[in-house]
Amino acid sequence: MPKSKREKIKKIFMKGEKQGITLIALVITIIVLLILAGVSIATLMGDNGILTKAQTAKEETQKASEEEQIQLAQLNATMNTQGYNYETEDGKTVPIPAGFAPTQIEGENSIEDGFVITDSEGNEFVWIPCDVNDDTALEETADGKVNYNAKRDDDWKAKQYYYNGGTWGDGQPNKTEIQNSIKTNKGFYIARYEAGIPSNAPFYASKDKDKYYTVAKTAEEGEELTEEDKITKNTSAYKPVSKRGVQAWNYITQKNAKDVAESMISNNGVHSYLIDSHAWDTTCRVIAKSKYDKTKSLMNSTTWGNYYNNDKTKYENLNTLYARHEFNNGFWTSIGPYKKGKVTGAPKGEGSSRLELSTGASEDFKAYNIYDLAGNMWEWTTENGTKATTDNGGADIPTIDTTDLSGANAVCRGGSFHDSGSSRTVVYSDGSDSATTGCHVSVGFRVVLYLQSKSNE
Repeated sequence: MPKSKREKIKKIFMKGEKQGITLIALVITIIVLLILAGVSIATLMGDNGILTKAQTAKEETQKASEEEQIQLAQLNATMNTQGYNYETEDGKTVPIPAGFAPTQIEGENSIEDGFVITDSEGNEFVWIPCDVNDDTALEETADGKVNYNAKRDDDWKAKQYYYNGGTWGDGQPNKTEIQNSIKTNKGFYIARYEAGIPSNAPFYASKDKDKYYTVAKTAEEGEELTEEDKITKNTSAYKPVSKRGVQAWNYITQKNAKDVAESMISNNGVHSYLIDSHAWDTTCRVIAKSKYDKTKSLMNSTTWGNYYNNDKTKYENLNTLYARHEFNNGFWTSIGPYKKGKVTGAPKGEGSSRLELSTGASEDFKAYNIYDLAGNMWEWTTENGTKATTDNGGADIPTIDTTDLSGANAVCRGGSFHDSGSSRTVVYSDGSDSATTGCHVSVGFRVVLYLQSKSNE
C-alpha cells in the first residue's frame, strides 16, 4: 500500500479517536452539570431550601404583623367609648359600636371581603349590610344590598324540615327593637366564629387529651357525685366567646344559649343576642350576592364546611383542637376526648367516627370572613314552635310573628360534622326533632350584635 494512503487511513482513525474522547468528555460534563443543577434545585426548592425558608419567613413575618395589628385594634377598642362611623377600604360607611374597633388587617377591611371588628378581649364579628325598603321579601335592591326580615328564598324550601300543622315563630321577643336597629344602621354584626367556651369555664379544654365534658352526671341511688361529676356545659353561668381555635360550645339547650348570648355584650351602643332565622337567611343571601357566590354554594355546602363527606385532603395539614366521636345504631357510643395537634384521619374515620373541630380551624371553611356557618355544629336559632301531631316533613315556611313561643321544638341551622354537606347545607332549617330542652354533641350556637336604633355620629 502506498505510504500516502496508509497515512491517510491513519489520520482517519486518529480523528475518530479524538472525536471519541471529546464525546465522553461532553457526556461527563453534562452529568456533572445535572448533578450540580440537582443540588442547586434542592438547595432552592427542598424542604430546607432557600425558597422554602424564604416563604416560611414571609408567612411568619405576616403572622407576626397581623398579631401586632390585632393587639393594636384591641387597644383601640378599649378607648372607643362612644362609637363612631368608619369608612372601609372600599369606601363604604360602617357604624363601629362602643367597645369595638376594626381589625384593619388586609382582607378584613372592606365590605367586599367581609368587614371585621374586634373587642378588647379578641371577640370578632363581621358586618352584614342590609337594606329594609321592603319588610316582606329578601330581595336584591338597586344598589346591590339585600333586605332583612324576610321569607326564605324559594330555592331553599327543599332544604328545610318542619312539622306541618304546628305554629312556628321567630321566638325573638326583641323583634321590634331589632328591626328598628336594622332600619337605622343598615345592617348588623354576626359572630365570626361559632360560640366558643370561655377559658374561665370549668369545662374549657385547651390541650391534648383534655376531658370532653357534656352534661352533669345523674346520680344512681345511693351514689355521691364528685364536683367534677356535676360539671355541665348546659349552664347560663358563663359568657361565650367569638374566637378562633377554641372548642365550640355544645351540649347546651336553646334557652341557655339564648341567655348566655344575651349576656355576652351589652353597653350603651350595642347588645348581643342569639341569632334569629332572619339574620341567618340575610347572611346567606349576602354571601350569595358576594364575590364568594361561585365557590361557596348555598345548596351544596360540602366543600366549605366540616361535614363527614368533605374531601379528606382538606384535613391533612390542620393543626388544632379536635375530638372524635363514635356514632353507632342511632346513638353516640363514645364522645371525645379533646386532642390538640395535627388532625389525624378523615372527617369520616374508621367505622362510624365523626370529627369535631375547634372554631375557625380551616380557611377552607370560611366565607365572607365568617367561619363554620356551614357544618361543624348545628346552630340554635331563636325560631321555635309547637309540634304537630303528624310529621309530614317539608315545604311550609313558618309563620313569622312577634310571639315568644314555648313549643316543644326549636330550629337549628347549617348542618354539622355528623351530616352530609350536600343535604344539610348552610341554608338548611331543621325543626323536626330538636327539642328546646335538648342538649346535643352536634348542636352549638352563634351570637349576633344589634346596634342601638340611633346611628353613631
